[in-house]
Amino acid sequence: MVENRSFGPKFMQKKNILIHLISLFTFISCPGGGGGGGGAAFALLGLGGGGGDVAAPKLEISYAGVVRESGATIDIGSEPVNTTDGKTGTVTIKNAGTASITLPGSPNIIEKSGTNASEFTITQPSSSTLTAGQSVTFTINFKPTTIGAKSAILKIQSSDPAVSSFQMNLTGTAEAATPRLAVSVGSTQISANGSYGMGSVEVDSVGSAIVFTVKNTGSLTANLDSPAVTSTNGRFALNLAGFPATLAPDATATFTIQFSPLATGSQNSSIAVNYDGALSFLFTASATGTPKPVPTIAISHNSTSYTSGGTIPTFGIVWPTLTSTAKTVTISNTGTATMTGITITKESGDTSQFTTSAFSTGATLAAGASGTFTIQFTPSTSGAKNAVVRIATSNGNNGSSSSADLAVTGTGKTGTDVLVTWNATNEKAPNDTDGGYRICYSQTNGFTPSHNPPSVICENQANAGGTTSNSKVITVTTFGTWYFKVYSYGKYNTTGGTPSSQVSVTVPST
Repeated sequence: MVENRSFGPKFMQKKNILIHLISLFTFISCPGGGGGGGGAAFALLGLGGGGGDVAAPKLEISYAGVVRESGATIDIGSEPVNTTDGKTGTVTIKNAGTASITLPGSPNIIEKSGTNASEFTITQPSSSTLTAGQSVTFTINFKPTTIGAKSAILKIQSSDPAVSSFQMNLTGTAEAATPRLAVSVGSTQISANGSYGMGSVEVDSVGSAIVFTVKNTGSLTANLDSPAVTSTNGRFALNLAGFPATLAPDATATFTIQFSPLATGSQNSSIAVNYDGALSFLFTASATGTPKPVPTIAISHNSTSYTSGGTIPTFGIVWPTLTSTAKTVTISNTGTATMTGITITKESGDTSQFTTSAFSTGATLAAGASGTFTIQFTPSTSGAKNAVVRIATSNGNNGSSSSADLAVTGTGKTGTDVLVTWNATNEKAPNDTDGGYRICYSQTNGFTPSHNPPSVICENQANAGGTTSNSKVITVTTFGTWYFKVYSYGKYNTTGGTPSSQVSVTVPST
């Protein structure tokens, strides 16, 4: 039997809630065990068809590299009162979610309030919409006018459903007016106890002067010490010309540092800007000494090194008036700078018996390049000859002057032996006392035998008892074609008989 009842509004509200909950569950009836009462089990059914994460924005606020939760406090630190620049901190807003986020605050994205809000200035973010993963920043500038602890509140509205209103507490400490120095190079600000890299300079060179600007960012005049700036490394030379004795608030002064390394590698110097007797702005200046480009000479002949000098292989035996085959000497610059002042001279010995050509690249040789010159032996007389050829430069020894001596040798040829043979005569005269054969020779074709050197030269093959030999070794004093004739003579016929027919021999020039 169904009972019909009337329910009040309060009951109806509970009923509606019950119906809503029931709509989330499916009840499954389970049979009881062992005759006991039946139990009930239920399962929670997921709403909406299909699985997977739903794209959503996520607001993330960080300061000084640390992510801050809503309600956190950011302490911007201390600042003297009445400074012109104040103290600035940067806050990053990031969308760490997977859908775009909006920052709908109006008229400002960042809303500022609180007891000392007027002593904190906010530079608003450049965008009010951030795509997934995008970031934007805003700055906080603390510029107090009275001494003491200061505080303010910042609020950021966003479309992040989890943090639709993000709040940060700002604190800062205002100190008494004081001088305070800052140092920069151009637009680069050097942090206190930080460092500044001055680049690289070649060893034994002086780098460009780097201008450092000192500014009094405090609110009282700074009394600069003497010396006002110090360097712990003399290779970092200071120039304080015109540097003042005092620096008023917001006033600036400059000094320069020049780096002049004596060795390669990284070097540094502690720089201190000293003021008010006990205060200093400290930073480290660093720079690198790099190898100085220098030329380096290498000398070779036939792949053998003569960089330190030495004796090159002999030119051998050469007929006087002839010129030997040339020997080529290579000069290379294995360094990193141009070699200059290259000279090739014959220093000592039989200098007239040797000739040298001009160096192929002149008096200079570029880094990595090579050039050549030749030496030849040109004897004017016979016999052993020697000389010293010197190769010198202005900077070939890694930047210093260099000199290397090449010893050269050769021999002027004295003559060539020619074996002359002839048919012996039957007459007694050449085979008797005071008899013999006369061998005459000349470089004149068809010559008449006579004792009239040098055009005609004659040598005797005298009887030494018994039968006179019919051969003789003749030494000719130069190359070319020689002509020979032989005739016999006796004790009573000293002018000799009829000469033999002429025979020619060609003596080579090599």
